Amino acid sequence: MSDYQFTAALDESLADFIAHPGHFVDDIRFVHSLFVYPLVTTSEKFTLSIQDKTVLPVFTSDKALTVFKKQVKTPLTYVNQSFVTVVNDLLDQEIDAIAFNLQPAGQDASNATMLPREHLVRFINRYITILNKLSENEDETKVDQAKYFLIPAFVRTTEEGQVSRTFATLAKPDGESLIPVFTTISSFAKWYEHPEFGPVFQKNKGSVLAWQLNELMHPSLGENDLSEVAGIAIDPFEMSSYDASILLWKDIATD
Repeated sequence: MSDYQFTAALDESLADFIAHPGHFVDDIRFVHSLFVYPLVTTSEKFTLSIQDKTVLPVFTSDKALTVFKKQVKTPLTYVNQSFVTVVNDLLDQEIDAIAFNLQPAGQDASNATMLPREHLVRFINRYITILNKLSENEDETKVDQAKYFLIPAFVRTTEEGQVSRTFATLAKPDGESLIPVFTTISSFAKWYEHPEFGPVFQKNKGSVLAWQLNELMHPSLGENDLSEVAGIAIDPFEMSSYDASILLWKDIATD
């Protein structure tokens, strides 16, 4: 019996992350999976050279590991390790990247990629910060003003060097506009992956903010253009009716 096991959810999230570069939902789901499920790697901290880089191989599928074992004749012990342990090994040594399911012979696979050292920490920190904020929403006693929301925005810098933001909107039946805001990744994904909203947002290089309502209404940096907006719609695809998701500015108490 082996001393390791694979998790299908991690392998699937990795494949989605590779297949859809820059896709916010796939990125953050992949990062979440990395911190929930262990990787398979070697206890010897074995490295190899791929594409002129020294890489630390890790695996998310039995198929990839089986091929690797056939190509690498060095006796190695394969174990489960947390992603944090793997990252620490990367940072403690002269290693250029973490190699997911890559093979010495260079075979392509839908779950094979490298996370370079120079981008890894920034990439992970961005999404783990958002995940940590959203985890605070699990406290069901929190009022809306105390929650963090995923907010789709368009950010630009003015000629004066100031940050200016506009926001994606949904229309009320009477024609007024609302900003959709989301308390979970799954709720946000229903908007982000909706053919009417997501493609336009991604094409126009939208940004996803993780803010409380006070920051939306009174930003600490730059300005938010709310002049054409009547309020927000909280998790609009999760509610029994669209009206149930609506919260107007006049009904939001902020500091």
